[in-house]
Amino acid sequence: MILEATTLSSALLLKFALGYFAILATPGPNMVTIGTMAALRGFRGALPFCLGIAFGAGLVAGATSLLLEAFAGSQQLEVAGRVVAGTLLMVLAFRIICARAPRVSDQSRFSPRQLPNNWAVGLGTGFFIALTNPVTAAYCFAQFIGPLAQSDAVPWAILLIATQALLFGLLTAALFAHPFMRNVAFTYHRPVSAIAGLTLHSLGLLMILPVVLT
Repeated sequence: MILEATTLSSALLLKFALGYFAILATPGPNMVTIGTMAALRGFRGALPFCLGIAFGAGLVAGATSLLLEAFAGSQQLEVAGRVVAGTLLMVLAFRIICARAPRVSDQSRFSPRQLPNNWAVGLGTGFFIALTNPVTAAYCFAQFIGPLAQSDAVPWAILLIATQALLFGLLTAALFAHPFMRNVAFTYHRPVSAIAGLTLHSLGLLMILPVVLT
């Protein structure tokens, strides 16, 4: 029984991580800001902003979990949760697929003076940007009310959110420090967005299908 529970939790966390990676991989404002910092200040200059985003995303995930915990319990809620979760993921998928591609020229709006130049400011900026990111909140809500509802894997999922946000931010900073990689990322925005959106759409369908088929 313990082995089966562990296997199930691992599978849920893998799907959870895959979905959040699809969100992170879509070029957007965070990627532009991290890339601009890395381009103008180097990898170390983007590090505090990446840490701030990770802390903020983790806090959003934790707060969402606590909020939903108060309303957990009934089977009807689980069914409704799956429908809401699946619908939210498909809406997010549609938004990602249709999102306008950031332009490399968008970076020209920034100058070194406009970007955080110390750890405290960079950390705080990243933290509050992540804290007000509706996409992370919507994804966590969809997962915690759906497949991860009342699961022992929720604390690990919260840790995964923060860890993935940090690692992806650091990877973005490392890559975008090179002009060639910035051009590649923005040039292939459309296929990346399509793959990410289709991944989230598939996860949404997998949540709703058990409700429809019963």
